[in-house]
Amino acid sequence: MRNILLSSSGSKVALAQIARRAARKRGVALHATDIRSNVPTIHFADTFQEVPSENSADSLLQYCIVKKIGLVIPSRHGELQTLAKAKREFAENGVDIAISSQETIELSVEKLKTHEFFQKNGIPTPKTFPLETDTSELVVPQLPLIAKPVAGSGSAGVQTLSDIETYAELADAGGFLAQSIAPGDEFTINAYASRNGQCLCAIPHQRLVVDGGESVQAVTRRIPTLVDLAHAIVNALPDPWGPITIQAFLDPDTGDAQAIEINPRVGGAYALSDQAKGRYIEWLARESLDRQTLEPFDDWTDGLRMMRYREAVFDYPAESKLS
Repeated sequence: MRNILLSSSGSKVALAQIARRAARKRGVALHATDIRSNVPTIHFADTFQEVPSENSADSLLQYCIVKKIGLVIPSRHGELQTLAKAKREFAENGVDIAISSQETIELSVEKLKTHEFFQKNGIPTPKTFPLETDTSELVVPQLPLIAKPVAGSGSAGVQTLSDIETYAELADAGGFLAQSIAPGDEFTINAYASRNGQCLCAIPHQRLVVDGGESVQAVTRRIPTLVDLAHAIVNALPDPWGPITIQAFLDPDTGDAQAIEINPRVGGAYALSDQAKGRYIEWLARESLDRQTLEPFDDWTDGLRMMRYREAVFDYPAESKLS
């Protein structure tokens, strides 16, 4: 049996603990990597390796070969395109990267492509368009709008456009798109795509308290509209595999939902879905390491609340798990 590696582990302690359980169940080791060694997950992996850059797969591949890694689980937005391009080379060396196709990664990272994907597949979504310097066609009642970087993750760079002057400033700066504000409450849907691209599970949670784009308090909600929305999105993606995180808004007055983003990786609040019995990391290990075929799963826990908090880890710089 081959080992499991969590890449870009950083401060994702809950995720590392979940991945370590999957490794322990198979009698293998959990390895973790990051571009820095002074990260908390160094204490929650069996072995830790500092890598030079998330934009280079060469050193990671060599590490996987030497350490007999069978499954790599990406966890950071910035590494997805690099790893998707290298997926075939890793596979030729006996290493599975739990990642969707390069086409899916690109349409998820580039937000205008995400919008085009939604429109093409009949997925309800807010009006979205590039910010352009010519504001003559902008109708003032359309304001306020949401401005987002055309490529980004979390809430980085997101702001509200309340007036023409701010609109024009961002348009001049370049690299932003505008999106109409979706009504209602914001939800994250943690979905799982099987190796053959089928959506096996979708667990919505309402984002109650958000910090830095991640839910720090959330509750699972069994809302068929959101579950169906996630299935429609995942099943339309080109060759998805593994955890797929979808952001959506649900209007409580109409019951209508609109999708706004797709992130084809484990999200920051994934631990809530795992605790609710959507054990996607374990499922990855079953598909990859155990060569099992999975069945659709809908027996997850509704109404489960998660409250995340900060914890401290102490060590001396000389003490290290660096391999």
